[in-house]
Amino acid sequence: MSPTMTRHRRSGFTLIDLVIVVAILAVLVAFLLPATRQAREAGRRTQCKCHLKQIGLAFHNYHDVFRCFPAGYHLANEGPYTGWGWGVSLLPYLDRKPDYEQFHLPLGLNGTSNETPASTELSVFHCPSDPTQSQFFEFAVVNSEVRGGEVVPAPLDSIRRFPRSAYFGVVGYVPAHLGGIERTDVGESQENPGRLGNVGSSFGPDRRYCDQQNFRGIFGQNSAVTIREIKDGVSNALMVGERYSPWMDGSPQKKNRAGVGDGTWLGVPDCSTAVGLAAALGDTSVKLNLGLKARRHETTGFGSLHSGGAHFLLADGAVRFISDKISVTAYRDLSTIDDGRQVSEF
Repeated sequence: MSPTMTRHRRSGFTLIDLVIVVAILAVLVAFLLPATRQAREAGRRTQCKCHLKQIGLAFHNYHDVFRCFPAGYHLANEGPYTGWGWGVSLLPYLDRKPDYEQFHLPLGLNGTSNETPASTELSVFHCPSDPTQSQFFEFAVVNSEVRGGEVVPAPLDSIRRFPRSAYFGVVGYVPAHLGGIERTDVGESQENPGRLGNVGSSFGPDRRYCDQQNFRGIFGQNSAVTIREIKDGVSNALMVGERYSPWMDGSPQKKNRAGVGDGTWLGVPDCSTAVGLAAALGDTSVKLNLGLKARRHETTGFGSLHSGGAHFLLADGAVRFISDKISVTAYRDLSTIDDGRQVSEF
């Protein structure tokens, strides 16, 4: 080798250098991922709150026109056991009047001419934190009806794919002495079988309502509550709340079939069952976010996938995030309109 030639060492990463770089990247990712998730969830919470604010404005525009809030769901004295919900009533005030005009309301949810408008998905009724909200679930629409004061039973229900909703009208609760649930602060094993009205195993003309006199909330069957009737004050009355979609584990027995807790902005596909009534309405019989950890608790109550509570629209149009640590007594007081008890902090 010529003495004039010099040797050059190759530069590059050693194994130790590579391990250090990987370790630094892992630490950065560990710090950044939670922050990114939190930022995304904060954005979803803000969007959910904005949706409820839009709905609240629509409610008050409706009230300006009709001097009352819309019914929880409309149900004629005769006809099918289905009812168009408050979501349909609000369409003209949510800049969706053309969609509203496509419905043939007297035919009910099971009218074939309503299949096209009933398949409309509306983002204003979606909570972005609930990943199943954009899915269409199959609801059983009852075909039995009342004609001439007599029940005309149908052997089979219709299965219809309806757009979903994350928001439900607050009906209040049934006190224990009237058949409601009494113990609600104890664990997540407390069941809620769906005390949303006078429902039972058999059809009858008297099975056609959600008993608002017992619930004392803003919504019910053919309700028409005015602001003046909210004697506890519009800032102390819950109007609409969130409910997360149950059974998100993809269980094959559930799949796309709606159960107690699934909702649609169209209304009540069967007023004689808890599944049907809970499609548009919710109650405060059980504590907020009951069964959230298991995600398998079918409930007519309220809850969300936002950490620590859920959004509620109040009768004054404000949107509040209520902690799931709220006492059941205060929670129930907020859900009624004339109990004489005001909640100062919530």
